[in-house]
Amino acid sequence: MINNQLISQLNEVFRFLKSQYDDLTPVLEMISALIDRAISANFDERGRWDGNENDITIFSGGSQKWKALASSTKEKYQRLGWELEPTLNRTKGLMSTIEVRPQGKSSVVISANSPYAAIHQFGGTIKPTIPITPKMRKFFWAKFYETGIDSWKGIALTKKKELKPVIQIPARPFITLTEEDLDEILETIIKISISY
Repeated sequence: MINNQLISQLNEVFRFLKSQYDDLTPVLEMISALIDRAISANFDERGRWDGNENDITIFSGGSQKWKALASSTKEKYQRLGWELEPTLNRTKGLMSTIEVRPQGKSSVVISANSPYAAIHQFGGTIKPTIPITPKMRKFFWAKFYETGIDSWKGIALTKKKELKPVIQIPARPFITLTEEDLDEILETIIKISISY
């Protein structure tokens, strides 16, 4: 977790600027660019967080990397000919939905408009309903003959019309700032305030 003193310093400098100037848009644009760069670094480095899954905030930056993909996910990606890395950024879909921008004259908004952004940021359990089609049954039989594993045969023979797996997604916080990021933001705000 980030040093609270640093967060207090940032708040203090920002409050001072707000008391002196009506419109902080130029400062907010610089802060937005720095936050956007920090989020990109989180993807590039495959995580920069403190590892505390119980308290994930923007200030949860650290040196911990994200958990590796599950072996079942790796098998699926290999079967489909997809690359295994980078985690969360294979298609750039999630990253392309992240927006960091000034809002009004005194705040910055960070949003990730992907439908799966929250589950990756905070982790959690998903329970999809997957219909069992004739094509899937053929696949299950093929896997049984290829591997000899009885569970493939069991799925192929099931009378169920659908599968309802329970899938645990680990937290992989991508919207976090490290102490170094906050130091850079603080330095930038101070430099701007001197010349403002």
